[in-house]
Amino acid sequence: MAKLYLMMGIPGSGKSTWIKNHLFPCQTHVSRDNIRFALVEEGEEYFSRETEVFNAFVEQINTFLSNGCDVYADATHISRASRNKLLSRINSHPEEVNLIWINGGLTNALLQNENRKDTRSYVPKSVIRRMHNQIETPDFEEGFNIIYEVNPQTGTIIERRQF
Repeated sequence: MAKLYLMMGIPGSGKSTWIKNHLFPCQTHVSRDNIRFALVEEGEEYFSRETEVFNAFVEQINTFLSNGCDVYADATHISRASRNKLLSRINSHPEEVNLIWINGGLTNALLQNENRKDTRSYVPKSVIRRMHNQIETPDFEEGFNIIYEVNPQTGTIIERRQF
C-alpha cells in the first residue's frame, strides 16, 4: 500500500530540492507549481486557474496512490486549512499520511528565491515574509502518522510519531 508525504514550507524553503535528493524508485513527485506552469500561460495571472490547478493536483495524487506509488505532494501547505483541503480530497486511502516540513528559516528562503529572480517561480519577498508569519505548526490531529521537520542547511531531521 502507498504512502502520502505532504510537503510543507514557504516558497524558496527547498521543498522540491529536498524531494529530488530523497526520491526513490516507485515514489512520485507531484508538484502543484509544475501543474500550474503547464496550465497558466506566460504573463497570465498566477492564480487565474487555481481551481483547475488544484483539481489536477488532487487527481494526479489519487491516481499514483491508487496505483501503489508513494507520493510526495509538493506545495506550501503552510496552514491547517490548506492541508485539510488536500487531505479531504484524497480518496485512495494511503497506508500512511506523513508531513515533511522544510523549515530552514525566512532568510534562507529569501536567498533561495533570489536564484529564481528571472523565472516564473520567483515569489515577491513580501509574499514570502507574509507566508512565513502565517505558518501554522502541524499536529497529529490533522491525521498525520509521522511529522518530519527538516532543516535543509544543517541536515537535521526531527521526527515525531503519534503513539
